[in-house]
Amino acid sequence: MNKIEIVDRDRNMPSLLELKIPYSGYTRRRFRVRTENREWIDLHDVHWSITPSVHGLAIDQEGLLVIQPQAKPATIEVIASSKEEPKVEAKIKVRIEKTAGRDMPPNPLEKPGWKLYRHDEFDEEYLDRSMWTDQYLRNWSDDQRSKTNYILEDGAIVVRADIDSRPWSPYDNAENSSITSFEKTYLHRFGHNKYDDSRMIPEFDGFATKYGYFEIRAKLPNTGDGSHVAWWMIGVQDDQNLYAEITDPTVIDKRTSNETGEVDIIEIGLDNLTSWRPVMHPNESTSLEYLHVPETKLDFDPGNEFHIYGFEWDENGTKYYVDNQLVQTTDRTFDYRMMTFLGLYPEGGMGKANRIFPKEFIIDYFRVYKKDEPFKANDIRFEKDGPRYCVKRPEGQDSVSFKLKAVVLDQFDQPFTATSLIWQFSETISGDYAKEIPGAKIDAETGEIVLTKNIAENADLFITVKVKSNPKVKKVCHVKVSTAVPKPLQIQIVPQQKVMEVDIPRHEKTQRQPFHANLLDQYGEKIEDESIDWAIAEGTTLKDITAMKGITISEDGVLHVTEDAPRGHYFFVIALTRCQAKEPDRHSLDSTIYAHQLVKLV
Repeated sequence: MNKIEIVDRDRNMPSLLELKIPYSGYTRRRFRVRTENREWIDLHDVHWSITPSVHGLAIDQEGLLVIQPQAKPATIEVIASSKEEPKVEAKIKVRIEKTAGRDMPPNPLEKPGWKLYRHDEFDEEYLDRSMWTDQYLRNWSDDQRSKTNYILEDGAIVVRADIDSRPWSPYDNAENSSITSFEKTYLHRFGHNKYDDSRMIPEFDGFATKYGYFEIRAKLPNTGDGSHVAWWMIGVQDDQNLYAEITDPTVIDKRTSNETGEVDIIEIGLDNLTSWRPVMHPNESTSLEYLHVPETKLDFDPGNEFHIYGFEWDENGTKYYVDNQLVQTTDRTFDYRMMTFLGLYPEGGMGKANRIFPKEFIIDYFRVYKKDEPFKANDIRFEKDGPRYCVKRPEGQDSVSFKLKAVVLDQFDQPFTATSLIWQFSETISGDYAKEIPGAKIDAETGEIVLTKNIAENADLFITVKVKSNPKVKKVCHVKVSTAVPKPLQIQIVPQQKVMEVDIPRHEKTQRQPFHANLLDQYGEKIEDESIDWAIAEGTTLKDITAMKGITISEDGVLHVTEDAPRGHYFFVIALTRCQAKEPDRHSLDSTIYAHQLVKLV
């Protein structure tokens, strides 16, 4: 090896690289080394140094240059030398410049006219598992490729992309690293993907809500290339049916709940960070029309300073804020609850990425507020113990009946009892217009449904429930009439709660919490003679199964907690069976049937 060169991007390096001293936090830049034949050299085979030595500047032995706020402006040389042949070395000049601006300080938690609903200040040692998962749309991927690259440091979460970034899904060449607040099978259909492409995963309902004021304080990536950074929300599709294809010939509009709308609050290319232009996508839904919100030119440096970005959403429209100032207003809105993504797209999407790393989206906090006003009906949620996907067509009998359960929620997602409901069949998933269905009747007051033998074999039922005093508050459940042979589809853990709290015992005692699990078919009926295995995990995936201090679970589903368990810790109890929900697709994505229950130790 006669010659090596330092590289930090796809194209040739500039003769003088300019980086900024951050106002707070860090500026970091990854350097790599390749031979004159353009072959990459392993980072561990290179010795790194900088000259002259400058306070607040350091480079580690994996080529990561770190610039701290106390650094002084200077011009340095980054030096890489081969460990095997120390005389073979490469150099690159780097100018360290002063940041001209300043951070926007954090807002107080209290917000006049609003009540704090949910928030994460990211100041704990671990990711808050009651709110976030470190996976990105893994229903279209596997647990490894969809894994988030992140660290928690200095009271913030750093969502990162580095030189090992790869496409997140076999169906998409883009790369991604995101934390998300919700998971579900067939979530956020994109491109030409179909049901058969989405693998079965348990639902994780960390955080999703309808209406409110949402705020982050963040510093965007400062690598300056054509990648992009995104804070976005999409509908969680409470009304989705796993068998999403509509085959009923009487249904004219074939759209399903799996195509809910999306708002990109932040979707900014890293080479043009001062151009902020939110986007609202219908995604083929019926709820709104596409809108590219007018551009706001930011008069600061988003990649080197912390600033505050806000999104207000109600039944009348949306508003967008920068540093507490209203900058844009629209009349577009969504009438269902939505989940949150905070992430990076390090390759593609907004231009040439150039492979400059690490890209770091630093979020100081995430906060959600609700208006300080009297409680009112705001949303409806279907309970999960009724038929969710299919109902059997009457065979050998004149009729069958079933009933969905629904609860009205206020703006804080708590039960609201001061109202009554009306039920109907609707023409489409929007639930706007009532429909008469031959062979089916629905009681408008109780919601009881009776199907007779005259019901079509392939009927798609859009069961709609509305608040009687305000019909705009509605929810639709898509149920298919079917004659298909029952097959294993999902596991239901009992008891099931959003978060189950388990006490840590004292004085060498053991706290026991029994769990039971039912294997269900597509009709919501139990399947016997299938063994259930139990495990504990630190995250939502089967790859997260691990041993934990002071926590075990027996073969019969009894959780044992001793005084050695860490108080305040979140983990998941997992029930799984070895059978598959469906045949593997062409990428052999795992469809093992399992469920999880989030547990907090108190």
